Amino acid sequence: MKYISEKEFNAQMKRIQRENESKERLRKLKEEKDKGKPKFKLPSTSKLILLGVILLCVQIVFFCEYAMLTLYDASSMYVLIGIPAALAPIIWGYYSKSKAENTQGGIVYDSAMEELRMRNQAINSETDNTDTGGVG
Repeated sequence: MKYISEKEFNAQMKRIQRENESKERLRKLKEEKDKGKPKFKLPSTSKLILLGVILLCVQIVFFCEYAMLTLYDASSMYVLIGIPAALAPIIWGYYSKSKAENTQGGIVYDSAMEELRMRNQAINSETDNTDTGGVG
């Protein structure tokens, strides 16, 4: 094990402190830059489902066209036409459920409001405790 002198130790500590200050400045600079950038937010699940169904329907149409052109037979249309027709009521039902849940009296809305109330109560009780010196 190599021992270092106090002078070398102090020099290393100063170097480490300069590096840490530099890293801290870079972190703060990055935070400031990120404040101006728009946050990327994923679309809602219902919109992703809708996009998936639309893409599935387009794929079915292309497959049917390909099958008709290669086989010279239109019977593929009769077989695959039921898929988009079956998906439409499923999407409609999902949107109806989502609309019912996200309105006042719905599951998601009420639970979100209750969470906000609980958070506000916790913040108010913390400020009350700090005002009284932590007693009470």
